[in-house]
Amino acid sequence: MRYYTIEWIFSVLKVYQTKKIFYIENKQVSFKPKFFLLALLHLYQKKHFPLEELSEFLSIDKEEIISHRSMFDFMYLVDLLRKEFASWFKEMVLSRDFSEQAYETLAREFLLLEEQLRKQIQIPLLNNIKNLNYELEDKIETGKSLSKDDENMFFRILKFFDWVENFQESLCSRLVNRAKELVEKAYPEKLEIFNKVPLTNEENFKQNLKEELKRRISVSLEV
Repeated sequence: MRYYTIEWIFSVLKVYQTKKIFYIENKQVSFKPKFFLLALLHLYQKKHFPLEELSEFLSIDKEEIISHRSMFDFMYLVDLLRKEFASWFKEMVLSRDFSEQAYETLAREFLLLEEQLRKQIQIPLLNNIKNLNYELEDKIETGKSLSKDDENMFFRILKFFDWVENFQESLCSRLVNRAKELVEKAYPEKLEIFNKVPLTNEENFKQNLKEELKRRISVSLEV
């Protein structure tokens, strides 16, 4: 299975390892690769990747991890990496079409992310779909359709969040359900996209992701 977060993490790590001098937002970063990877793994919620697991995965003493979490430069790096990741994830949702299986994977990975990071991704995407809901309502009243670009954006965001809400309902459900009601009126032929049958359960997905993460760590760091 393809894990999009893992691909991003190790693509960034590879760039970090190959560059003599690495900058992110004009800030030079000089941590050892395993500590840079530790910062990258802070994309995920701590409850899903507790201290003991991070220590095992990276062969770093728990005390060292705790110490780095108290360092301003390290946590600032974590914040910058989360910002870069949020931008990448949003652009991926907006600009690409995925299979239903891939949307399921994206949604499950999204729900593993740290809460504030999820908000960095979620808020602008939901603002987009809210505005598109308003526009589509107007189009329906006048018997018109969204432009092709807006239609593509609308369905990409909607498919993603419909999967997310399928796994974990939130306050966003009202906005997502309103969009689905508009699809019923304007695009009835596309209603079948909301008939979802998950291919994995949460625990199996998380365990398989962790196994892939450990495999990639062993290859990238020779831990």
